Amino acid sequence: MDPAEAAKAEAISAYQSYWTELPKAYAVPAIEGTELQRYTAAEALAKAQAGVANLKTLGQVMTGAPVLTNPTVTAAELDKKTPNVTISACLDVLPWKVIQKDTGKPAPLPSTRATKYVVIALVERWEDGWKVLKSTPHGDQPC
Repeated sequence: MDPAEAAKAEAISAYQSYWTELPKAYAVPAIEGTELQRYTAAEALAKAQAGVANLKTLGQVMTGAPVLTNPTVTAAELDKKTPNVTISACLDVLPWKVIQKDTGKPAPLPSTRATKYVVIALVERWEDGWKVLKSTPHGDQPC
């Protein structure tokens, strides 16, 4: 595999790991005990921390996990000082449930919410590996 394709594959792997670790954090809810910080930085990490704090405040956890399919590199700047790629994928959040901790019952969610949509991520290669800097949901773009 040529170096560019290897770099893209590593970036996709880091993005998949982000979606493996984020549900672990939201299930507790806590970032500690997960490897989320290994795969995230900047806005993506701040949003994860805010999501954990929000779940704690509301007395909620999340069970299950979203399903990420077809992650594809749509842009790459591998020659920059900090190489980066843009990844587009389809995210199905239907299997990921918000639960009230005290009752164990599902939290009410809007019936109109998007459950399967495009997500676009910016992933950069840092000294310690690829990091997701931003993962933006596009609920208006079903997949």
